Amino acid sequence: MMNLSRSHSSILLVLVPLCLLSIQLLATIPTASATIVDNIFPKRTEEEAAVFEWGNSAIISALDASVAMFGPQTSQAALLEVECKPVLAAPVNGIIKGKKDDDEFQIQPLKNADEVQGNIVVMTNAGGLSGVQMAKIAKLSNAAALMVVNIDEKNPDYIYRLQVEEGEEEDASNIDIPVVMISLNSANVLTTATVEPNTDVKDIVNNGMPDRIRLYAGGDRPFFEDIRPLKPTLYLIHNLMTGPEAKALVDAAKHKVEPIQTTSIDTLQLQTQPQNFPGVESAMLWKGKLATPGQLAIEERIEQVTGFPKDHFSDFVVDKLTEGDQWLPHYDLHPDTYSFNPPIATITVFLNELSSNESEGGSIEYYPSGARKSSTSKKNIRVLPQKGLAIVHHNLDDKDRYDTSTLHALLPLAQGETLFVARKYVFDQPVSTSRKVVLPAFAFLFGGKLPKFVVTLHDALVEQFGPQQGSVYFDKACVFVPLLILLSIVQFVVNYLKDQMTGGSSSKDSKSETSSKKKKSSKKDKKGKSD
Repeated sequence: MMNLSRSHSSILLVLVPLCLLSIQLLATIPTASATIVDNIFPKRTEEEAAVFEWGNSAIISALDASVAMFGPQTSQAALLEVECKPVLAAPVNGIIKGKKDDDEFQIQPLKNADEVQGNIVVMTNAGGLSGVQMAKIAKLSNAAALMVVNIDEKNPDYIYRLQVEEGEEEDASNIDIPVVMISLNSANVLTTATVEPNTDVKDIVNNGMPDRIRLYAGGDRPFFEDIRPLKPTLYLIHNLMTGPEAKALVDAAKHKVEPIQTTSIDTLQLQTQPQNFPGVESAMLWKGKLATPGQLAIEERIEQVTGFPKDHFSDFVVDKLTEGDQWLPHYDLHPDTYSFNPPIATITVFLNELSSNESEGGSIEYYPSGARKSSTSKKNIRVLPQKGLAIVHHNLDDKDRYDTSTLHALLPLAQGETLFVARKYVFDQPVSTSRKVVLPAFAFLFGGKLPKFVVTLHDALVEQFGPQQGSVYFDKACVFVPLLILLSIVQFVVNYLKDQMTGGSSSKDSKSETSSKKKKSSKKDKKGKSD
């Protein structure tokens, strides 16, 4: 569930007045939600990935969930799969106190156990209960499954696997219903699923939740892992590409990559700061509207899971790095170069894994403070290479200003390693038709690479008229120059055919005239002889 700006949507959703929906998510009881304990990612795995889905074939909504370490697992897909009504627990945090003379917490059925029976019970972890304790309450209430909402206002998209705490092993082994966690933002989406903007509170049914939702194992579908909601807005998308898709992209790029010329800026192919990519080989894969069905499927998937419109996407820039190669710390937003159409977000995808995970080489590291710290700094954020894993960061902050916390680098590769990384930029305005159709056509005619004269023309126009106006003139030239060439070819062919037809007609006339003269001459000769 994403839209054009994930950071903006996160803020708006956090502010949804859930109290109007009778959901007291922000309880004053101390929270038991886990926090991000270190700065190395990814933390989530396919083994915990699950999905909640509702709607019909026309409009389907889905939320990511994390399966607990106990209860049915994703490997037991049949046991994990549940489809029924979501019901809010009463009380929502599961805390039920005893009688006045025994005010201690007791594990017992929920007050609305009759409604919960056979359905998915929604409970928050704001009461300080462990995952196993909440699961026991859900089971005593005869729930079909337990959905735990992680109350974490600082990280509203964050979820984690509920663990089995010390001394709970026996109780955990008796949990036979699915137990999963969703984020605070996901809970806000769920509890507003059936609420229209002007709906009166008294008309809200089932606390705004759908009549039925379905829980199933995520498998190899894309799923999110939140890192930071702001400064920078940074998150991961697992399985954005399948293994075969990543390999196909490598195969398409490995014979086209060339060393980045550290003294030559190529804004057309998005190499705006070559000095920060020492030793790296790179190629822009011009596909645009000429992409194959498989390539178009990747574009559509990125659009679906991120919410960014695909008309705003650049083509992939693929980098090949070998031993010692790296990206130096840099930003992807350059106000002087992209002031008229800035890349609002960058999507970076690892296309292969390294042979060894012992080295930090190949990892992408972010420096939220805006300056590079030592490799042990707790402020740094490191993402380890994993095939098909995408890193998304927003180059603009929540107020659409240049975000200086997006400084990042790719650490030098270890000996004997090779890494392919693809980058796709999401621009503020749609990418022009010339760059979606004409330039890919040029590249196709020249073996997949853009000819040098096209890059030279672009650079000359930008230097003469500035980045914005120069790009406009270049786009016009890309459309009109091929059109003039085509018209010239058509005119040449027409003239050639006319000449052929005219020449043929003249030849026939000449032959006819010659034949007539011969006949006349022959008659004269005969007459002369007769005389």
